[in-house]
Amino acid sequence: MRLIAAILVLTLVAIGAGALAGLHLFAAAERVADAKKSATPPPIASSYAGSARLRKLSPIVTNLAAPANNWARVEASMVTESMSDEDAGILAAHVSEDIVTYLRSASVTQFEGSRGLQHLRDDLTERANIRSSGKIRELIIETLVIQ
Repeated sequence: MRLIAAILVLTLVAIGAGALAGLHLFAAAERVADAKKSATPPPIASSYAGSARLRKLSPIVTNLAAPANNWARVEASMVTESMSDEDAGILAAHVSEDIVTYLRSASVTQFEGSRGLQHLRDDLTERANIRSSGKIRELIIETLVIQ
């Protein structure tokens, strides 16, 4: 009888200790969750100064050099320094013209794979930078469809 009573007392003590530990862990988890909710995320560092502006170019559709029945459609944006809207519009027209000229002299095999797309992006950015005398920081290719 004493053995059963001892086991019963130990079982009740274990249940009580487990319940207290569980409540303590639950309260600690709630404090951590509340701290994460109230914490503000760190600001995202931009590689561009405050004067940089993203300007969307109109979609460009042109045929490629080889094979002659393939067409390319490019949607791009340019990151520029602060300038008037009129100057930016003129610059965007010149850059679009350069993109058409480049694509008409290119073949489909030049754009195959990720390396081809990276070379296209680098070439177009370099051409835009030269055309703008350094006012365009980057040319971003949003979509490229070749059919």
